[in-house]
Amino acid sequence: MVSVMRDYRHGQNPQRPAATLKEPPKRKIEAAQPKVRRPIPWRLYGGVLVGGIGLSALAWGGWMGWNWVREPQFMPISTLTITGTSARIPLPEVNAALTPYVGQGFLWIHPDQVRHTLDTLPWVADAEVRRVWPDRLQIDIKPYTPVARWLGGAGQMVDGLGQVFSVPPGQVPGDLPNLEGPADSGARLIAQMADFNQILAPLGARVVDLQEDQRGGWRCILSNKVRLLLGSENILPALKRWVVIAPQVKEYLVPGATMDLRYTNGFAVAMPAAATVSSQ
Repeated sequence: MVSVMRDYRHGQNPQRPAATLKEPPKRKIEAAQPKVRRPIPWRLYGGVLVGGIGLSALAWGGWMGWNWVREPQFMPISTLTITGTSARIPLPEVNAALTPYVGQGFLWIHPDQVRHTLDTLPWVADAEVRRVWPDRLQIDIKPYTPVARWLGGAGQMVDGLGQVFSVPPGQVPGDLPNLEGPADSGARLIAQMADFNQILAPLGARVVDLQEDQRGGWRCILSNKVRLLLGSENILPALKRWVVIAPQVKEYLVPGATMDLRYTNGFAVAMPAAATVSSQ
């Protein structure tokens, strides 16, 4: 009975065979190849080294040569030629202005900088600066020629082109006529003064003071101290009419008299004595 039950149990639960493990595939072991040593390219390395040293030497030599050329002693300025100096533009004053530049040498001096410095000197209208190979500096100074005193400021004058320039007040000539007007009107006043003087020539008089106000009105003082009021319209025709009549009224042409020419067919006269009496 016991043996039957064991067989029955074995029949109901038959034992499974144990699982088998698969072996991994065998790898073929190849023999290691021996390492091949390449020869060192000494020629290439040597060429690069020599080239680098050559470039460094070339750069160093160029730098040293550049510094040598920049030395003023390399090409010094040995001759300095200056024209245009005068009592108003003395040579020592010009030399003092040039001293910082001449020491720079012929190659490195800048003519524009020299010209700008010279233009700041009193009475210098313009300066031409040229380098003349191999060691000469040529300077031509053009002075101002004053035509009138400009009443816009102390020491200011006007040249023939109407340009206003300044000098020390003590250097202004005392025999110049006076001009006064709006800014940048110097050329117009110079031209107007020339026209007035041409018209006044038959009287032997000339303008010593000319003014243009902001509204365009003109007035002037003549060399005989007579004052003319001309207004802003028909100025030259009115002045011509007065010159024709003036010899007939010589008794009124006294210093301090004022002639008002702003009338169409005549003029008014204010005598200095009458003005003095009326002001008392």
